[in-house]
Amino acid sequence: MKEYLHQLFKKLGYKVTNLTQNERELKNLMRSFAVSNDRHPLLIASAPYLFEIKKQFPEITLESHKEGVLARFNDLQLYLESSEEFFIVKEVFIEKDYNLLSNASIVVFDIGMNIGISSLFFGLQDNVKKIYSFEPVVTTYNQALYNLELNTTISDKIEAFNFGLGGVSRTEKVLYNSQAKGNCGIRRELSLVVDQKDSYEIDINIKNVQDVLPDLFAQHPKEKKVLKIDCEGAEYEILQKLNDSYLLVDIDILLIEWHDKGAALLEELLVANNFSVISRHLTSITGMIYAFKI
Repeated sequence: MKEYLHQLFKKLGYKVTNLTQNERELKNLMRSFAVSNDRHPLLIASAPYLFEIKKQFPEITLESHKEGVLARFNDLQLYLESSEEFFIVKEVFIEKDYNLLSNASIVVFDIGMNIGISSLFFGLQDNVKKIYSFEPVVTTYNQALYNLELNTTISDKIEAFNFGLGGVSRTEKVLYNSQAKGNCGIRRELSLVVDQKDSYEIDINIKNVQDVLPDLFAQHPKEKKVLKIDCEGAEYEILQKLNDSYLLVDIDILLIEWHDKGAALLEELLVANNFSVISRHLTSITGMIYAFKI
């Protein structure tokens, strides 16, 4: 067990200076949750993220549920199946990648809903009046719908669509892995997270962003419009189409995670459309862009 933990923590990027202490902390963490059947093993693989989540939300509880666990914290219930999903909870609720500090009434377009974590985060904010969420992978979309059903006091402001957005309408073949749902997209083999031996090819439906957003924008003439874009490579074609169709004029804030092709193309296009841009690299092939109009 000690050797397994040693390798696990090294793989997750942690320098193990006192494995006995880590073992003790991990054991205490596992004991604090009522999870009788830890699949994959989910909790051990998610331990680094769970430590951080529990610091912020000491009231968090977990229990075995379906193929994963049901997490309860911050007046939310989330059904989670993978360590990646715990990582996303940490990104959204601990690191607050999408925190909107504003008194203005806002409508959010969540392009890349995944299992609904970010949509529910937006839904908790009183000034967010409506969320339109887009997820093309059927199994991921269904898990998102289940998470919305678990949180009806929030989800009544969320409208979900089982398709992705892109520069042109089409059916696209992508690689799907149930343990890496958030990395499923047009990047395919470029995604280093997706274990290809445990992945298989599926078809997803993508609609031209120009055919979808104008009608939704028209329903909210007075609200600020925020686009959160995390769609595994499609961000470049989406932003280009928004530019070509003059839709960027109607958008107030963009929160974009980019992949593979760098930030420069997106930054230049946004600055040309009168956005102020804050950009940071997460890794050599990924980063975040926050663009807003003053």
